[in-house]
Amino acid sequence: MAINKKYIPIFEAILCSFALMLFAFFIHFKLPLQLLAFVALVLPARLFSRKLQSLSDLKSIAQIPDSAKITVLYFVAGILPGIMFAILYRWHLGTGVFPGSFHLIVLVAALIGCTEELVFRGFIQDQVNSLNAPLSILFSSISHTAYKCCLFLSPMVIPGIDIAYLAFWTLFGGIILGTIKHVTKSILPPMMAHALFDILVYAEFVNYPWWVW
Repeated sequence: MAINKKYIPIFEAILCSFALMLFAFFIHFKLPLQLLAFVALVLPARLFSRKLQSLSDLKSIAQIPDSAKITVLYFVAGILPGIMFAILYRWHLGTGVFPGSFHLIVLVAALIGCTEELVFRGFIQDQVNSLNAPLSILFSSISHTAYKCCLFLSPMVIPGIDIAYLAFWTLFGGIILGTIKHVTKSILPPMMAHALFDILVYAEFVNYPWWVW
């Protein structure tokens, strides 16, 4: 029996989510198991490539507004939650409210954050949105949370991570960012929020943390 066409996007989103979870879990293993991580990326890469064949496609997925004023408002909508979550996380770590110094690593951290938003809020959420908007927000948030948990649950990484804390705040933050994405119809606010969060959290890092592959 053929799959109803309206369910194909959510089916692809589920497959993509599981593939990214496999990537996160196996990326820090030694060869040959590490190959599983790269093989798992083939499916998401194939799905993304169908929608990202030019810069205009990227602009369409990001839903960048033509108005400069609206673009500025979108950045402000991302700055506020980004700062709020960063302050809460730094408070949890027992560090200062704001970093005392900034190192070049923040550029890599911000780039990774933007990429995650493009994948989870830009692609996966849009895939499920065609079926149901509230479900798309929840699904993309769960998908991102599962990805993060698999990354930190891998037996090859440093132990001692509070997975419950990580899962709760990743899910909560994902729902907030997913809702902002849905309301603004643009990926710019969640990208700004995530990038700013990573900048403020990792600003004082001198060396790349283990999660940078």
